[in-house]
Amino acid sequence: MSKFWHYLGNIAGIILAFALYMVLQILYFYPRKVELGHSRVIVTALVTVIVLFLIFYLYKKQLKEANDWGFNREPHWDMRRIGIAILGFILMVLGAAVMLHIAGGISENQQGLDRIEQSTGDLFKIMVVFIAPFCEEVIFRGMFFNIFFTKETKTNKWLGILASGFVFGYMHDPMLSKYIFIYWVLGIVLAWIYTTTKDLRYSMLVHMCYNALGFI
Repeated sequence: MSKFWHYLGNIAGIILAFALYMVLQILYFYPRKVELGHSRVIVTALVTVIVLFLIFYLYKKQLKEANDWGFNREPHWDMRRIGIAILGFILMVLGAAVMLHIAGGISENQQGLDRIEQSTGDLFKIMVVFIAPFCEEVIFRGMFFNIFFTKETKTNKWLGILASGFVFGYMHDPMLSKYIFIYWVLGIVLAWIYTTTKDLRYSMLVHMCYNALGFI
């Protein structure tokens, strides 16, 4: 019974983290819907710091309770894992290019983001380049593996990579169009980086760098 409640608590944690992420999306993508007046910048910055702290706290709390993989253990930086991150970034760029060529056109998700960018400007860039990668890596990689693939086995690693990638793809393309395969590939590579380096910092940085490419 204790395992059941522990599992239920982790599910509640990931739902809470996703809800907090949605709050940030509203603040950054639809600022006109929230009446904050002249204090908009201060309130947005304060809420951002609090939400990011809470989301990462939930992730760290799960790791303290069970961490068979050895995720997030020190030291956090070494050349081998930096090399894995660089390889992962290259795979993301190539994989996305190949899948986009196969699918053709522009996904509905991307069209929606383009419309949002036109109305929000710099807020959009901050969300896409920094905040979204942070939140999505904690939720779709960190917390996802903590809940559904807790034991470190080869089977769990590759099933988890595929499942994490698909959930990531579905959240970006809930209509299940042909473009979901683009996001699925991106999610697979990010999950591979996380499970191979065993440190969320690397998948976060790669995710941030990939998203930043769209503004270069």
